[in-house]
Amino acid sequence: MEETTKNIKMRGKGILLFLKASVSSQIASWVDMGLSFILFSVVNLTLYDGFFAKAIGAATGGVINCCINYKWTFRPEGCSKRTVAVKYAMVWLGSLLLNSFGTAFVTGFVSDLPILAEWGVSKDSVFFVAQLAVSLVVSICWNFMLQRYFVFNNVKIKAKVKKVTTKLKHNNGE
Repeated sequence: MEETTKNIKMRGKGILLFLKASVSSQIASWVDMGLSFILFSVVNLTLYDGFFAKAIGAATGGVINCCINYKWTFRPEGCSKRTVAVKYAMVWLGSLLLNSFGTAFVTGFVSDLPILAEWGVSKDSVFFVAQLAVSLVVSICWNFMLQRYFVFNNVKIKAKVKKVTTKLKHNNGE
């Protein structure tokens, strides 16, 4: 009976954590998408189907997300700010690449569909919907999971890297 109560409390904390991370992600995403859209549509930074507009927006959103998550969402104990920053940068780089290339790929692929031209759908609209769809998938499947279990968790990077390199050397016969 006591174990069941503990599981319910842990599940409740997990849901609250996910909701807080979602709020943080939404704030950062709206800054990211708003800035990206302004750079793409107003500033006309459309080079490579919006890659650079998206990259600048993602960088700005990433800094905002890390700060909110550190102070409010995850509040890591036993993790230095420097360690969190390094781990966050690694995850953020993956997120940047997934969002930037994903948005550019979807924008380029969908923009060439003849039916959209017939319907009068602008490239700006395609870009906005593409970045929204890609960012939602990346946010849940990549960012939240890695932030929860890696970035804001007391995971020792050096020990993990040493363990992996030792296994690789052993497997290669060195």
